[in-house]
Amino acid sequence: MNQKLSLKQTRVIAALATLIISIAVSVFFYSREDTQNSAFLSQDLSVTPDHATALEELFGVTDSNGKVRISTNELSSIWFEQSFKLGSDELHVIFMKTQEVDPQSGAIVKTHAQGVEVGSITYKQVDGDWQVISKQPKFGDFGEWGDAPEVKQAEILQLSPDNIAFMIETGGGMGGFFESGKTLFAYSKNNWRDLGYVQTDGDNSGACDGASEPAPSDKGGSIPCWRYTGTISIVPGENAEYPDLLVTRTGTESGEDGVSIVPAKSVTYIFNGEKYVDSSKL
Repeated sequence: MNQKLSLKQTRVIAALATLIISIAVSVFFYSREDTQNSAFLSQDLSVTPDHATALEELFGVTDSNGKVRISTNELSSIWFEQSFKLGSDELHVIFMKTQEVDPQSGAIVKTHAQGVEVGSITYKQVDGDWQVISKQPKFGDFGEWGDAPEVKQAEILQLSPDNIAFMIETGGGMGGFFESGKTLFAYSKNNWRDLGYVQTDGDNSGACDGASEPAPSDKGGSIPCWRYTGTISIVPGENAEYPDLLVTRTGTESGEDGVSIVPAKSVTYIFNGEKYVDSSKL
């Protein structure tokens, strides 16, 4: 049996309906605005600082070709760039390489021991804009034959809550022996520093004859092949900012007699106040 609603009940129902509609509309527009703001921030983070402006800000010289002559015998250009996060800060660094050139010909000086000087300009995301927080025309050295190899993305090692290191692939060889590892560029307190080289891998593939055991000397002898690979990990210790680094190696290496092969030994690198060094060689 249907009963008619009183005038008071009708007014209450109408008021509730109006309130529900108002809340729904507010939630819709709030969610839409929040989504738009998130997209706006993501878009801003994807737009990196301009290269030409970075060169001018760091060296005071501009050039449309992306290379600037900062002195009669120095040529600077972009090496590589990378965004990263430290704590709650969104950061972006552009690394520069400065090569030595012949003042007369303008040609790059290319010798085995001649690398490049590395500089950087670092930005921080502030209110949707990239702001310069650090300028270092030169802070380290890298490479050989007058240049530095291409780097697309550096692996990052968290040394401490306020200190990270970019690990740059490094390698070389001589006389049939080869080694590789990581050069560490650390960032802390708005500055970069060169922490040196940590060797992880090694082999004698260019000097051995394929044997796994040395042949008797009366049969002409032979050089056995060995090879090891390694990974870097943090060892918490007294130095909280620059902790020890353990290189865990697997594989084989040359024995002390230079002929036999033995299981590869793990090594620890320690910070000596300037760079990381192999503690087994101290």
